[in-house]
Amino acid sequence: MAALTGSVGQGGRNAPADVTQVQTLLAAKGGDPGAADGQCGERTIAAIRKFQAGFMALPDGLISPGGGTWRKLTDANTATLVQWSGDSAQWPEDKKLRSMHPQLSQKVQAVLVALRDAGFQPKVYYGWRSVEVQQRLFLAGNSKVRFSFHNVQKPDGTPLSHAADIIDARYAWSPQAESSGFWQALGAAAKKEGLIWGGDWVSFRDWAHVQLVDNGELARLKRESGL
Repeated sequence: MAALTGSVGQGGRNAPADVTQVQTLLAAKGGDPGAADGQCGERTIAAIRKFQAGFMALPDGLISPGGGTWRKLTDANTATLVQWSGDSAQWPEDKKLRSMHPQLSQKVQAVLVALRDAGFQPKVYYGWRSVEVQQRLFLAGNSKVRFSFHNVQKPDGTPLSHAADIIDARYAWSPQAESSGFWQALGAAAKKEGLIWGGDWVSFRDWAHVQLVDNGELARLKRESGL
């Protein structure tokens, strides 16, 4: 694999040979940069941003020689970005559980059993989710942070979520979730497993949210994720 001679993308040098190489690599990772024609148009820049969204909080649409995006693009391990792509809220439950830290996955499964035994219909809505999705939730006012415990991953891009959102399949976030006692049952079951429950947070009640470690660990986990 030849090294880039200059930057490619938004505001880049965009030498045709460099652009062609980036387009080819993006397509191999499941992206849609258009034809590998050496022309860096809006479609190629959009594909760069979408690729970056899997590991960057603020995708800039630019690939620099030897930079982080170039390393991700040329690393064989980034095939994991394709494996874990798509709307993670729509993944089957076993995949959502596999996207979690093993300790969290084990505890969440125990919570699900306890809730089923209590007559509820618990469903994991989110395990891991991408930074791109997190940004949308933040901008919509549905999250207070741009990077959350849901976004934690290994440096190679493999999900390692330290949080999960659990709902009752019948109620989701509707008023019935509270009136049925589901949120309180979720909180009790989560805390029994040693998990932190977002319903206890005074400033922002995140009723469906459970997480593995204290909020003070978030900055460290972000650094370890390489994000």
